[in-house]
Amino acid sequence: MLWFSVYLPELSLQSHARGAMGWLQSVPVVISDGVASRPYVHAANGFALDAGITPSMPVIAAQARAADLLVVPRQPDKEQDALRHLADWLLQFSPMVCMETAGASLEISSTLRLFGGLNQLAARIRCGIDELGFQACAGIAPTPLAAWLLARSVQPATGFKAQAGVKPCREAHALAEKLGDIPLQLFDWPREINQPLSELGLSRIRDLLSQPRGGLRRRLHARVLHDLDRALGRIADPREPHCAPQTFSCDTDLLFDIADAERLFIPIRMLLNGMEGFMRARGAGAGEIVLDLKHNRTFRTTHKFGSRHPLRSADDWLRLIRDRLTAHPFPEAVVALKLSAVQLLPCLEQNTSWLPGAEARQEKWGSLIERVASRLGGKNVFAIHENSDHRPEMAWVDGNPSTGKFKKSTAAFPARPRPLLLLREPLALVTVDGSPQHHGALSLLAGPERIDTGWWDGKMVARDYYVASNPEQEICWVFRDYRLGKKWYLHGYFS
Repeated sequence: MLWFSVYLPELSLQSHARGAMGWLQSVPVVISDGVASRPYVHAANGFALDAGITPSMPVIAAQARAADLLVVPRQPDKEQDALRHLADWLLQFSPMVCMETAGASLEISSTLRLFGGLNQLAARIRCGIDELGFQACAGIAPTPLAAWLLARSVQPATGFKAQAGVKPCREAHALAEKLGDIPLQLFDWPREINQPLSELGLSRIRDLLSQPRGGLRRRLHARVLHDLDRALGRIADPREPHCAPQTFSCDTDLLFDIADAERLFIPIRMLLNGMEGFMRARGAGAGEIVLDLKHNRTFRTTHKFGSRHPLRSADDWLRLIRDRLTAHPFPEAVVALKLSAVQLLPCLEQNTSWLPGAEARQEKWGSLIERVASRLGGKNVFAIHENSDHRPEMAWVDGNPSTGKFKKSTAAFPARPRPLLLLREPLALVTVDGSPQHHGALSLLAGPERIDTGWWDGKMVARDYYVASNPEQEICWVFRDYRLGKKWYLHGYFS
């Protein structure tokens, strides 16, 4: 077996400043915890650490060191949500994903060939996590606990200033050597275990391995040797797999109000990347997503985006969202986002080819319609479908282009030609000596074509249609109603 662990340093800070850790390095930010009357610093970013602010420091003392300090209360629920969304996203790489205290571990030996080997898989996971807005460290080992310890040892437990990296160990016999320099504090043992270890001068895994097991068993807590054996693969380490929910929903709070759509697309893209990974893990797509924008405590706006076929690509959904939000400015600045997809639909990947087939061309046409509808509004874009009716004004119906597939109509095609431009209402024509006039006298070129129908719905017509031309060389489609005084009417133009 081979395990890949992902560790998120300063989870409390990353869950609040998701995607903004880079540019927040110029602003001192701390996460506060404790009682409201005496809060203390739980975590601090790099700029705050440079100002002399350290964890466990009272917030009032930290504000004295940095006047422009941004203090954000800690939200443990938000941290757990971030871990769950990370685990949901990782399921696309392995069905065995286990949540950790500040990250997740996944078993990858069964999927290495699918993703092109360990290097390609590791690069894909790290790049994807970066697109989710997180900064992570990674460890690879034959046991889950060893991989987790390697991931945590990449950079210090506090602060967020070191470069993220990967520590691999693919062979079980090399675990003792690879884990030797890892501090025992990374096991997260309680104080009653760490204190005797410190008194004995044991600070690293190498120190434990050099001691007689019998003496360690008598002097130390049983958990010490148990966890050490789990890390080295000497005993089994069963894990509970993470189960993804049936629907997708993810939200994020913005540290600063955003009124510019272009800036808002950055956090929206992160949410869409998470949704894409979630759907890839389930082999599904979405026909509709909902984007909720929170402007203040009570005012929210909701935008629904639909697709005529299931989509899961973040790029495809972002194009629809960009067209809508660019065309409709925000009524107020946005302070929080929520993206959800309630109904998941089966979605299969399609093989690419040199020449696109009919189905691929159909999807491109559908994608164009969706973008136009997203920009103009769904009610302003409709499709024209043929209707099996001989009356010209009833031979077509409008419909929603986002539902169903475009296909050849089964309506009976008329034997005679029909004009491309049909008037909304027939226009009565003046007659001179019994000859119809439209920009001059009309010369009848073809006809008549009799249409006598509609008696069953009270909209009966009795017409003789002709193709005619006038002195301006316009080709007209006219008819004479032989029931009502044989009046002449113009009904359309040929191109």
